[in-house]
Amino acid sequence: MRRSEQSQRDRAGARDSAAVTRTRRDPVQKRSRQRIADILSATALLVDELGPDDVTTTLIAQRLGISVGSIYTYFDDRSAIFDAIVARSIAAHDAMVARIVLDGPSDDWFATAEAIIDSLVAVYRTEPGFRSLWFSRHLSPDMLEAMRRTDEAQARAALARFTACGFTVDAANRLDAMRLYVGLVDKGLDLAFRLDPQGKPAVIAETKRVVRLYLGACLTSLPGSKGQRRQSSAARSSS
Repeated sequence: MRRSEQSQRDRAGARDSAAVTRTRRDPVQKRSRQRIADILSATALLVDELGPDDVTTTLIAQRLGISVGSIYTYFDDRSAIFDAIVARSIAAHDAMVARIVLDGPSDDWFATAEAIIDSLVAVYRTEPGFRSLWFSRHLSPDMLEAMRRTDEAQARAALARFTACGFTVDAANRLDAMRLYVGLVDKGLDLAFRLDPQGKPAVIAETKRVVRLYLGACLTSLPGSKGQRRQSSAARSSS
């Protein structure tokens, strides 16, 4: 499989998350797109400053110096703004993953997996509003469903990447194995950032170690592939 095809799979999750952004109208004009971006940025900063519970459309409008009605021109309600902030962060992460896959070594599965973990850590740390909303009660059912679809797209993309790198997955259900891989990363970093706003370093490191052990156990390189040497090296590093 060509890397361009892998990137298309990696972008599938971004399309799912973006689809949940509930704007009242599509922002065709540049000025409208900028206004939406300004609303999201201002709201994200308020969420980090005050917490989601205390952010209102009135506060958002005051921060931007616009009328509340201007906000409702683009968004149905506060929940729609919150969803759009999370969707924007997920799309940013998917773009990072696409670059990692294109630029990274094609035969070093753990270097790619670790770089993807580091990119998600960066999203937690640097994307305004993301962490505060991720751990809140304010994500809509539509957003939660979109995130589940994103996880599924990531699992399928991971299976495609490993296959393209010359590995087979030793599991009764190869896709389930990749779903578990995605879940290990998600839950490990979820715990790290619940314990520490910047991500507890020991938990992040342990997440990487567990992922290395899990992938090292379920991936087998095809005879004669470059991945065979990489796999042996990764196994020695984890011991």
